[in-house]
Amino acid sequence: MIKNYKFKKENYNFWLSRINNSERKVCTNDVNLDFIEEDQIIKNLKNNRNILEIGCGNGLLVKELIKTKKIKKYIGVDFVPDLINFCKRKFFNRKNIDFICKDITLINEKTFNFSFDYIISKRVIQNILSLRLQLKVLDNIGFYLKKNGFMVLVESSSVAQNNINNLRKKYKLKKIIPPFHNLFLDDHQIEKYSFKNIKLKKIENFSTNFYYITRIIYAYYAKNFLKKNPHLNHPFQIIAKDMMTDYKLLNIDLSQIKTYIFEKKT
Repeated sequence: MIKNYKFKKENYNFWLSRINNSERKVCTNDVNLDFIEEDQIIKNLKNNRNILEIGCGNGLLVKELIKTKKIKKYIGVDFVPDLINFCKRKFFNRKNIDFICKDITLINEKTFNFSFDYIISKRVIQNILSLRLQLKVLDNIGFYLKKNGFMVLVESSSVAQNNINNLRKKYKLKKIIPPFHNLFLDDHQIEKYSFKNIKLKKIENFSTNFYYITRIIYAYYAKNFLKKNPHLNHPFQIIAKDMMTDYKLLNIDLSQIKTYIFEKKT
C-alpha cells in the first residue's frame, strides 16, 4: 500500500472491519440517508451506458442499478480485496459486470483502455485525507469520461457541515466532528479549481431538509425532552427521509451530503 495520505492504512482497516455487517450497513450507519444517496445517483443515469463506480464497496449501488437501469457495461473499483472478492462472487453470472481491486489514488492514464459514459461514487472521495490529492484524483478519473459523459458523485460538504454546527451551537448542541477517515469536500475549492479533464457542471444541495430535521430539530428534542442521545433508527429519521423533496425549510445550506456533477472538458 502506497501511503500517500494520512490514516490510509487505518482507513483500509476500518472498511475491512465492516465487511460482515448487514448489507446496508457495510458502507454506512445511516440507512435512511443511504437510500436517498442512491436515488440521487440513479436519477442522473440513462439506460444502455458504460459505468465506472469508484469505491464500489459490497456492490450495493450496482445491485440497485441492475433493478432500475439497463447497463451496457459496469466496472466497480475498490481498494479492499475482500470487498472485491465478495462482489465477484455475488455477481459472477453477470457478463457485463466486473470488479477490479485498485487504489483510486493511483488511477492514471494507463489504468483503463476504454472510457465511460458515467463515473459514479457514493462518499468515496472524502476518504482521501488531502485536499490536493482529492482534486488530483477527480481530474485523473475524469480522464476516462467520454466526450458527453458525466461524473456523478455524492459526497459530504465541509461548507454545509460548518453551517450545521453554527446552528447547533445556537441551540447548545454538541459540534459534529467528521469521522477520522473523512475529509469533507470544500465546495469553494472545487468551484474555483482548474481541472484539466473535467469541469464542474453543478452542485446539488438536496439534503438540507434531512439534516435540519435530524441534526437540529431531532437533536434538540432528544437532548432537552427525551434526555438521551439521538439514534439513527428513531422515527424522526423516517420523517426526514419522507420530507426530502418538500419545500426547502430554510434559506441556508445545510446539505451536508451533496451531488457533485462534472462533465468532460472539451
